[in-house]
Amino acid sequence: MAQHQRSSQWRIWHRWLSLIFGVQMVIWTISGAYMVFFQLDFIHGDHLVQDISAPVPAGTNAAPLTEVLQQYPHSQTIALETRWLDQQLTAVYKLDGHQGQALINAETLVPITLQESHIRELANRYYALEEPTIESVVYLTDNPPTELNPALLPIWQVNYDDFGNTSLYLSETTGEMLVKRHTFWRGFDIVWMTHIMDYSERVDIETWWLKAFIIGTFILMITGAVLLVYTISFKKKKPGGEQ
Repeated sequence: MAQHQRSSQWRIWHRWLSLIFGVQMVIWTISGAYMVFFQLDFIHGDHLVQDISAPVPAGTNAAPLTEVLQQYPHSQTIALETRWLDQQLTAVYKLDGHQGQALINAETLVPITLQESHIRELANRYYALEEPTIESVVYLTDNPPTELNPALLPIWQVNYDDFGNTSLYLSETTGEMLVKRHTFWRGFDIVWMTHIMDYSERVDIETWWLKAFIIGTFILMITGAVLLVYTISFKKKKPGGEQ
């Protein structure tokens, strides 16, 4: 009888622990399966975009670097690149310095200000799937979506009407694609959040919530093991009579 009472107490503990920690164990299983099932390259959206870099067009009369530095003395790095602007490949200098980044025409050294039409053109060239259909273009200066690091503001958001609700984020100054997001990445972000139990920043894999639930799950396993021992012991003693 005493053994039966002890097993009943363990069974009560096991039930309560299962109720408290069992839900999170199911969440860990589902989120882990999601992260295993989908390849990281797919989650990152590598299939959605393509490299659009191109060599400087032949016959380009780019200004010498000394002239660039004379007009833009605060530049720390200068790179000769190309951009598709107004349906043509244009040679540009990308400047990077204490005052941020800038884009200038490589021949005239005139600053280039990217307009929405430029962003649309560049985004469609980055977009790797067939028949790109832009749903909206938004210039973000504050209140970014959770999928975007606020440090990247201001930035252009180009949203596509496709299966994955793709969003490409382009630099307002250089037109470079900085971030790509789609439905499966957003789903991954949610399951990652629930997996590591960091519901704010979604980067801390050592949260107190996670540690507490790991300890609680371990205790749940111990109570289950004790109940198993009691069950086996009870079945062995039962044929000989009540103990």
